[in-house]
Amino acid sequence: MDKNEDLDLLELQELALKHKTSKRQKTLEEKRMIVRAYLSNHVPIPQLCANFGISKTTFYRWFRTFADGKVPERISKGIPNVKPNPPAMPKKLKPEESAAEELARLREENKRLSEALKMAEWMNHAKDVMIDEAEKAFNIPIRKKSGAKQ
Repeated sequence: MDKNEDLDLLELQELALKHKTSKRQKTLEEKRMIVRAYLSNHVPIPQLCANFGISKTTFYRWFRTFADGKVPERISKGIPNVKPNPPAMPKKLKPEESAAEELARLREENKRLSEALKMAEWMNHAKDVMIDEAEKAFNIPIRKKSGAKQ
């Protein structure tokens, strides 16, 4: 090892002792130094992780980020790698309809709803007739009695 590598190793050991119990987030330079220690000084990954209190997953993520020597601009500026909120989806605008078209549409809707109401009333009447006939034929009360006691 040359002097520069010895100096890096000493800085690394100093940094490891300083941050062994620290749970704070590592700076960009600290992350680079840890990856550099693995690449240039061949310090075993488990030892690095134990010394700095990081997981192997964290180390490998840093390794992928820093090993090629390229750091995304956002990371180098300390900006978190989070995408901003996506823009709101545009609302679907219905084409403007004229007063005559709107009146025709509303009349059709009114006709359709009137027919549905008439059909529902007929069905309710038919069910009432069936219940009345069943009560007469079987001589048992089917409808609930009103009041608290039933």
